[in-house]
Amino acid sequence: MFKHNTVFIVGAGASTEVGLPTGYELKKKIIEALSFSSKGFNKNEIGAALVDIYNQRSDSLDINRYFKAATDISRAMHGALSIDNFLATHRADEDILLMGKLAIASVILEEEGRSKIQLDANGDMLLEKAESYWMNTFCKLMSEEVVRGDFAALFHDVSIITFNYDRCIEHFLPHYLETYFLIDKVQAHKLASTLSVIHPYGRVGGYPSRSGSAPTIPFGSHKNPQHLAAAANQVQTFGEKLVSDVIVKKMKQLINDAEHIVFLGFSFADMNMELLVPEDVYGRKTIFATTLGMSDTNLHPIKLKMISDFRTLDTNAAPDVHMVEMSANDLLNNYWRPIFK
Repeated sequence: MFKHNTVFIVGAGASTEVGLPTGYELKKKIIEALSFSSKGFNKNEIGAALVDIYNQRSDSLDINRYFKAATDISRAMHGALSIDNFLATHRADEDILLMGKLAIASVILEEEGRSKIQLDANGDMLLEKAESYWMNTFCKLMSEEVVRGDFAALFHDVSIITFNYDRCIEHFLPHYLETYFLIDKVQAHKLASTLSVIHPYGRVGGYPSRSGSAPTIPFGSHKNPQHLAAAANQVQTFGEKLVSDVIVKKMKQLINDAEHIVFLGFSFADMNMELLVPEDVYGRKTIFATTLGMSDTNLHPIKLKMISDFRTLDTNAAPDVHMVEMSANDLLNNYWRPIFK
């Protein structure tokens, strides 16, 4: 259990610990996903998903439009910061937007299924494959001093905001709870659903026990065209500015209420930080952040802006900022006492 109110902010770097792609790798996989020949898309499910989408619209599909959009996206990836940046630039182009989202959904769902936390033939997760995953360390430390059955306060002072489209957090948690606390699957999923996990840009489908209004899509289900079409519909890019005011207000409130803020595998993009930082900050914050792969030249202005953004309005207190060149899991292992105690 946490001794301080804590918010974890999660970016793509954190999911790489179980095999999900980095932003650079995602661009390469987007190109592969959008490849096609005279017979159609090499990934049959993408073409089938387009058919499903047009059937729902009761409209006829002109596949050549989407071949062109796929070509345009693929050619541009080598010159794009990310697929999200490219889609933000072309957010007025419906064909580009749809093909980009289908490619994102296809890649993320497939990589979920290939990840270290995929289930075995018996429907079980092998925790030994996820020992280097930050969520495993998170759960180990969170479970300290918790007696089986006394779960009321397990997630009382912690929440997660993830800018990733994958459902690795939601998928790992119930299987960990089931394995560690020796409870059944139903109880584990019910307990896992009490941890607040927010996806401001959506996710590739709802996850069992916490899908809300989103269609539930099995973890790693990339071959089903209906699942792929539904997943693409759940994906938002930061250029669309579709993050609801309710979600933004909730995130800012969580940040304001927090004593500790932990950034894991996060790139500190300005647009994302604007969604998080409250207009008026109250209560001095202690901030921990991974910076693996970032240069000192880039980190200096990021840290200065963070100190400015999180300075308190009431007492003019600057945050206590710890930025370390470590992976998400290494940060939790090396800073577990100041974060959790």
